[in-house]
Amino acid sequence: MRVHTFTLVLESPRALTSELEDAVHGAGCGDAALGTRSGAVYLEFDREADSFLDAVLSAIRDVSSIPGAVVAHVEPDELVTASDIADRMGRTRESVRLLSEGARGPGGFPVPVSGSSARRIRLWRWSQVAEWLDEHGFTTDRRDEGRIIAAVNGALDLARNADNRMREEILKAVRRAYPARVV
Repeated sequence: MRVHTFTLVLESPRALTSELEDAVHGAGCGDAALGTRSGAVYLEFDREADSFLDAVLSAIRDVSSIPGAVVAHVEPDELVTASDIADRMGRTRESVRLLSEGARGPGGFPVPVSGSSARRIRLWRWSQVAEWLDEHGFTTDRRDEGRIIAAVNGALDLARNADNRMREEILKAVRRAYPARVV
């Protein structure tokens, strides 16, 4: 087993209380540090599990067993800036800028998902960047983590934003669009 590090940000409750701290530890989350930032409660986990997915899902199950606790999303974020990419790679922002513009490296860096127009901060999907980095010999042990975080956050968004009928319609459409990937 390996220790996996990630953060769960809560939609509710919005305040860190001693009752919440007790409930979190009582729910099996003794491996999490609680904090608040920008009006949100978060739990930073160092969870031992066979895989990153097992660690994240077990933490969500544990936190969701607390009355009133709702997980908003998992971090580190899937959407990243050039600075975020540099931090995760252990490189400079300038190095990432050169890679993203094709001035250095093999070219074909993933296209930003947002911010392509002038004066906007560009954002990439970490899962796409990590895959590109791995394919081109830049070592990152976080390729699978990016995909898992993207998928889990997508599922949390789907659960939060769609009623049962809409959820089923969306899942049917996705199954048709990606038959080899969706069960």
